[in-house]
Amino acid sequence: MIRYILLYSGLFCLITSCNNRQEADSWNYPEIAEYSISHKHFGMSVVDSYHNLTNLKDPKVQNWLKAQDSLAETYFLNNQRFRQFKKRFQELEGRSRGNISNIRIDEKGNYFYLRYDETKDIDLLYYKEKLSNKETVLFDPSTYAIKSKNISYLEPSFDGSKIAIGLDPREEFTSTIIFYDLETKKILKDQITQINPDFGGIQWLPDNSGIIYLYFPFVEQSDARYKRQSFSAIHFFGDNPQKRTPIFGDDSFLGIASDYFPKVKIGSSWDSYIIGYSAKSGMFYDSFIAKLSDVMKGSPQWKPFFKTIDKIYYNQGEIRGQHFIYRRATPNGNQLCQVDIERPKFDKPLILATGSREEPITQFEITKDNIYFIREKYGVEISIFRIDSLQNTIQLKPPFVPGYASFLGESVTHNKIGIGVDGWTSNYVRYYIDPHGKFINEGLLDSANFPEFRNITSKQILVTSHDGVEVPLSLVYKKDIKLDSNNEVFIYVYGAYGESMSPFFSPTYLDWVSQGGILAFPHVRGGGEKGEEWHIQGMKALKYNSWRDLIACTKSLIEKGYTRKGLVSLYTNSAGGITAGMAVNECPELYSSFIAEVPRMHPFGLESSTMSSSTSYIEYGTVKDSLECLGLVQMDPYLNLRSKKNYPATLIMPSNNDDRIPLWDSGKYIAKLQKYNQGKVPILMDIDYHYGHENSQGYDTSIDLNARIFSFAKSNMKY
Repeated sequence: MIRYILLYSGLFCLITSCNNRQEADSWNYPEIAEYSISHKHFGMSVVDSYHNLTNLKDPKVQNWLKAQDSLAETYFLNNQRFRQFKKRFQELEGRSRGNISNIRIDEKGNYFYLRYDETKDIDLLYYKEKLSNKETVLFDPSTYAIKSKNISYLEPSFDGSKIAIGLDPREEFTSTIIFYDLETKKILKDQITQINPDFGGIQWLPDNSGIIYLYFPFVEQSDARYKRQSFSAIHFFGDNPQKRTPIFGDDSFLGIASDYFPKVKIGSSWDSYIIGYSAKSGMFYDSFIAKLSDVMKGSPQWKPFFKTIDKIYYNQGEIRGQHFIYRRATPNGNQLCQVDIERPKFDKPLILATGSREEPITQFEITKDNIYFIREKYGVEISIFRIDSLQNTIQLKPPFVPGYASFLGESVTHNKIGIGVDGWTSNYVRYYIDPHGKFINEGLLDSANFPEFRNITSKQILVTSHDGVEVPLSLVYKKDIKLDSNNEVFIYVYGAYGESMSPFFSPTYLDWVSQGGILAFPHVRGGGEKGEEWHIQGMKALKYNSWRDLIACTKSLIEKGYTRKGLVSLYTNSAGGITAGMAVNECPELYSSFIAEVPRMHPFGLESSTMSSSTSYIEYGTVKDSLECLGLVQMDPYLNLRSKKNYPATLIMPSNNDDRIPLWDSGKYIAKLQKYNQGKVPILMDIDYHYGHENSQGYDTSIDLNARIFSFAKSNMKY
């Protein structure tokens, strides 16, 4: 990462090299005074030992944070393995450098995409008409007078006459959206600000005359109203962008909470209805529906549509004519359903397809006459199906069994559809599916060649957890590896928000395997690998299932002889900090190192603070409910650290500009861990001062980040 480097003398006494592994005879960590307060909830007293770190404006706190970051920077400057990993990653990722990304397709089949320009070190926007041989540069951000030159978002209009371009300032919550007109070959004067494309993006009006977007009135983190009171606004090209005409979310009678995000969806140029969602954390929202004709007149008549209790996945509903087709959760899995828009009977829909707990339906898309959907076995092996106009269901046969897939280029205005597939060991490929179900290579992407990964295989085993439940565990390793206790294992876990740990192809991850290690991906409860029930079993007061599933998977690897204690590194990010952090707290001896990127390490602190920028209480619980409050305390890695214990080497990598998890979340954890840990291992906090929680990172930045993660894991193995 690009970071502040502030070198403090005496940060640590001695770093020596032993078997190419960094050790410290002693660590002099930056000091910060303890200032404890006690939170009292429902007769329970919760002690916050480093409450003073909550005040990030305090110069003493800022100096301490910078000193912590400087210590981490010095560690990597002196780490030969870091340089080795970075050099290898540059070579591996360089094989794909210059390839295209962020591909978007309009309803006419025209392509818009980014291609990296090595001489300018930025992405340029390209256009290709229906996969013709000719490609055209539409937009070069280096020629545009704006602070950021980083294109992070693209969305063409339905007819392809215009394209929305998001310019991401990286260190801020919001982006700037500009519009390129393909007919005039000019950037329009219309410029949208105070928008974050991660929260719904741009919705084009069917006639392409304007857009609808989610507007954030308050975007400063210091403001108590930060991210609150947002609403969907309509903008017609040529109007003043500052006008921000509200069309959804600003009416009190809709009953949308001020910390929810009222966003809308328009699926195609043929849509005559628009759906509004009361978005929040979780998979299910309340929704409303209105006629698009009324919306475009500025007088929408919103009516209640489906409710949270209907268990309809917010991102899995499409309009086709007078029908609404959607995916919903059921006690035994999920279903693909259809109702009439004018007379929706969500309690008695037409059932189109059914998924079980072991093989839930995870995605679907619709075309003019067909419906395509995916069933996913334990989150790693997919099957692809098509329902035709006569409601016949046909299983399609891709060229290989993929671990993950996503549809592309679909619309209810035509019958064309594509699919992108990859897996743990299979590079990403895009296909078109012809009318006969044949998969035809799209030919747009040039897949890089990685001969060193040809000898790599993957498999999934089932591990019995603490309560007898079987947890899927995916393993990736070389075919000829000797599966014994000398193997180094890198575990990547998440387990939250119903998100599955789906297979992905990554040269930097597979490098670990090609060097002789094993990758392990536990599909713990809290994720979505076995449907919504799997998610529920890892939420709120049941969150302990997530980290105990992880512990069970780690112990199984050791008991089955894949590895042993001292050779297991644990990595996570974001909400996975709870799962991984609590596993380390309960069984620190299982892990040689613990690495967490932008992690949530103090959920109780965030839910009990005055910071009101998140609806994460829906996932973890609230301090206002006695049982949920107890669950928050029990799942909090910071609160559950214990003194005089040998914790593993730890690298926490928070962001100073994170809009979801404040820097004090990781700061408190690191301060307490450095004080409590008895082992002679590094306990480091490597702070990113430029990017946010999910803001896009540049090519070199991503390589540097992954080199830090894997070199730290390798350097702290114990033989």
